[in-house]
Amino acid sequence: MVDRSLIGLAGPEFEMDIERGKMREFARAAYAAIPAYVEGRHPVIHPTFLITAASTWGYSLERPRGTVFEEIDHDLSVPLHAEESHQFHGPPPRAGTRLIARSSLEDIRTKTGSRGGELTFLVLLTEFRDESGTPVAETRMTTVTTERAPIGGSSATTVPEYVPTYRGSLDPGDPFAHIAAQAWDDLEEGSGPGIVALEPLSLCDIVRFMGVWGEDNPLHYDVLLARAQGYPTAFGLGMQQASALASYAARWLGPENVRNFQARFNNVFWPGDELTYDGRVARKYEQGGHRFADVSLRCCRDPDDAIVEVSMTFEMV
Repeated sequence: MVDRSLIGLAGPEFEMDIERGKMREFARAAYAAIPAYVEGRHPVIHPTFLITAASTWGYSLERPRGTVFEEIDHDLSVPLHAEESHQFHGPPPRAGTRLIARSSLEDIRTKTGSRGGELTFLVLLTEFRDESGTPVAETRMTTVTTERAPIGGSSATTVPEYVPTYRGSLDPGDPFAHIAAQAWDDLEEGSGPGIVALEPLSLCDIVRFMGVWGEDNPLHYDVLLARAQGYPTAFGLGMQQASALASYAARWLGPENVRNFQARFNNVFWPGDELTYDGRVARKYEQGGHRFADVSLRCCRDPDDAIVEVSMTFEMV
């Protein structure tokens, strides 16, 4: 059990310059190469772009880099991502912005999992301010460690045959290009753009996203290590699919309108899986003179197996 007295442990303050070249790479890897993210001198960030802060500019629980987080006496050599949330205190920041950030250990909890034995959850909070000190955003990354590989007795053990086909191109393309933008008056609770299906997931897709994120957990690309840890092969990257869902929703409801993003990672998935993406309006409401739409999104292997679930809030301006 991790010492709960470490809650509140904070790393050093760091600066994060939001650079449009990095943003273009991220948007491409997240299936979101649309004008709002890639054109002009000051494009807006993708809803999940701030995940790059820990690996590129700051500090994480998995990579303490000589900071106070090394005081956490817990084996984080094989971590898994359980949840991720991003809250924006207004429109998301744009290229050219300099953010001042600091990460801290916000919570520690344990529970007994049905497949992985005792699970330990650690929540890393990162707060972002602009150069004047005004809060801009905050993110929470929940890392989980397990006693054993959590794969027994679930559909996650069904590994598809992996036969990558790139059809002459390694470009990820724009699978959500046909999704039409909708305004406030167009929205109806329970409705959405419909299901979008992608080609089978490739290791190239996974590694491309890892590269722009800065994540390098070898369980996602090193088959021999994954097998040594009890997995049948390397497995998919939850934030890649969560980011794809955010791309789906942002094209639909407006990249500048994102105010909140929350993702939960339910199941392991594999290269070769055929994934679908779907989203619907969960709630449409007015509050404090502002109009909001809450949407629910799912990435699935089949209708009964949502491997990633995302909820987002958009301020419909």
